[in-house]
Amino acid sequence: MLKIILFCLCMAACNDKENEYSVILPEQEQESDVPQNYTELMNKTVNVPTIYEQEAEYRGNIVQMDYDTRNYVAGTGETRINTAYVYLPYGYDEASDQPYNVFYFVHGHGETAASFFQNENELLRKLLDHMMANGDMAPTIVVSTSYIYGVPVDYYPDADPYCEALPQELVNDLIPIVENRYRTYAKTIDIAGIEASRGHRAIGGFSMGAVTTWYALAHTLNCFKYFIPISSDCWSLGRFAGMTCPDETAEYLANTIRDSAFSENDFYIWAASGSNDVAYDRILVQIQAMAQLTDVFPVTNLTFHEQEGVRHEFRPIAEYLYNALPS
Repeated sequence: MLKIILFCLCMAACNDKENEYSVILPEQEQESDVPQNYTELMNKTVNVPTIYEQEAEYRGNIVQMDYDTRNYVAGTGETRINTAYVYLPYGYDEASDQPYNVFYFVHGHGETAASFFQNENELLRKLLDHMMANGDMAPTIVVSTSYIYGVPVDYYPDADPYCEALPQELVNDLIPIVENRYRTYAKTIDIAGIEASRGHRAIGGFSMGAVTTWYALAHTLNCFKYFIPISSDCWSLGRFAGMTCPDETAEYLANTIRDSAFSENDFYIWAASGSNDVAYDRILVQIQAMAQLTDVFPVTNLTFHEQEGVRHEFRPIAEYLYNALPS
């Protein structure tokens, strides 16, 4: 029955152009609480179970990682130190050869790498504990990163150059440390090994972290297969360009992918925002423009997910990740 329903949804999407941006109705959703396959561009998120806000029986472990990096913004090669936080799922320390997927997350303005696991009474750490214990997602190492260079900027758009620099820092400095120290799919930590294991690596972020995620798509597609930009547009053509120049931004991203070595099945963008989020229209118009370029961005590569009624805040990130990470 499920296959029949999904087939009918696909046929409806192909035959009704007026429903190109339609939302899947609740009765059409999969039986699973957490949708993992999407047949429409536009989707509604489902609520996180209330119990997921409580402590799970088995908890993952958070490790602070201070690492050497460089000043990629100035391009001077000047050394600096940055800090990331690494979540290791419960049971990681048990003797096993099991490799783990890795998800890199980038915070928003006014936050730090520590925010991901500390804010809202450790809400996201509890979410991960429950999701992995209940089999909602594969066991995954989650790394909270930061684009901040010393003192955070007061006006959030001024963080743009730091957001653009972070993907390069991750590939050159942080990924080799994380994926060498822990059991991952990277058999080597040189660029060849990182590229070969990209199918087991995702990057995502909220607000300015989403800006960073779009930069990662544009500059480091060879190192990440999955992208989760939440509540902000792509600024590759200028600040807020995804909103002000959606067609040009979509074409820029499409050409970047067309010029790459990767086929249409080699990446997936799970984009999202809240319906009352100040950034909702910024990212939505860009997604709609991207969806017109069906040779690069069919629904198998790009979907958008709306969380009803929420604003530009930290707490809704839990529902975004609850819906995104199973994919």
